[in-house]
Amino acid sequence: MIDVTLKGIRCRAATEILDIDGTIGAATEGTIVYELEGEGGQLVNVHWDDGTRSLVSSEEIVITDTVTWQ
Repeated sequence: MIDVTLKGIRCRAATEILDIDGTIGAATEGTIVYELEGEGGQLVNVHWDDGTRSLVSSEEIVITDTVTWQ
């Protein structure tokens, strides 16, 4: 199921991430588009500031925005 609770929240790559389209450098910043539950855990679709998008593990990113739960 797709979860858009964190849509628009800023994040950054915690470490270098290998992606189909290339490598996302450590500390590259982006914006969360959506999350979904995968067999291996939570996956997050991120629109990186360089214009690319990728689906990464929630453990590969760090939230940089302050999240206020309502």
